[in-house]
Amino acid sequence: MLTADPNTLVPMPAPGSWRHAAHVCGFPIEPVLKDAGIIMGDTTKPIMLSSRKLLRTFSECVERAKGHHFPFALGEAFVFEHYAEFDQFISSCSTLREMLEIATWARELVAPWMTLHLDEVGVEAYLRVEMNVTDAVPSDLWHVREVSLAAIHQLIKRALRGSSWLMSVRVASTAPGHEPFYRNHFGVPIFFGEAVDALVLDRRWLDQPLNQPEPEAHTQARRLIERRLNKEAGERRILDEVRWALERRPELLREGLEATAAALGLHPRTLQRRLQAEGVKYVDVQSQAKCQRALVMLRRRAISMESISTELGFSDRRAFTFAFKRWTGKSPSAYRGELNLRASGAR
Repeated sequence: MLTADPNTLVPMPAPGSWRHAAHVCGFPIEPVLKDAGIIMGDTTKPIMLSSRKLLRTFSECVERAKGHHFPFALGEAFVFEHYAEFDQFISSCSTLREMLEIATWARELVAPWMTLHLDEVGVEAYLRVEMNVTDAVPSDLWHVREVSLAAIHQLIKRALRGSSWLMSVRVASTAPGHEPFYRNHFGVPIFFGEAVDALVLDRRWLDQPLNQPEPEAHTQARRLIERRLNKEAGERRILDEVRWALERRPELLREGLEATAAALGLHPRTLQRRLQAEGVKYVDVQSQAKCQRALVMLRRRAISMESISTELGFSDRRAFTFAFKRWTGKSPSAYRGELNLRASGAR
């Protein structure tokens, strides 16, 4: 996972959306930006600032908001201002699963501290947000996670044309004082004190048709995004590509390097060579992905150990248990037992 250093310059996501959200929340954004030394000059280029300054500015906006929760207002107003290619890609995607590929690109160009995971468990799909900013105040990241959930919700709602796709929202913190804002904004059950921050939907939505297939428009949008990445962020790490492929296509966890290479449109030797250039081995990346998938599935008590073993490509439960102990230092049963104790203690 990418870690953002607090002094590294990062883009201020959608500055125009900040202005709109501040208006909704009843305060002028200009004094906040001025205090932070942020000047909205050339609107054709992203505003670059340290992640520490960005978080401080964000916290100030949260404090000044009146009658609204700024993170939700910002997420609802979010647009890819400087990246029209993203909107073109979204409008030409045939399924939601295909559209979620944009998360990898957005992380590199818009929010380097955020990773979006797709966890498919049983009939449910979790769009899980993970944050990592070095030395950040936890409360600051809490609000950033909120705006990320709200922005993802807004983009999917727009893509699905307002369909009632969201089942619930999971929040990895105790219920805050602004809990009513959650219920008003998302309109579904909210569960606090969870292990993850995630939007939960019926996994069948992932492959429901979105638009009429437009291969040429889709290819063009992808080409423009790749060009942007090469220009502004350099070539994407193949390690991130492999991780994302393994997350969104769990069946690859049961296959070898050849299957993942085919999913990425690469020759197996090319994939192996590029991973070696980044100092990693495919088998290690796949093992990490299997571990993360196992941790997610073990949280769902209704899923048997045998089912988890099969999904992850192990010959039997004993082989899965041996691997899980190697990854975590404890057996799957012990890990699930700790989760049960935690859950019963929270009630």
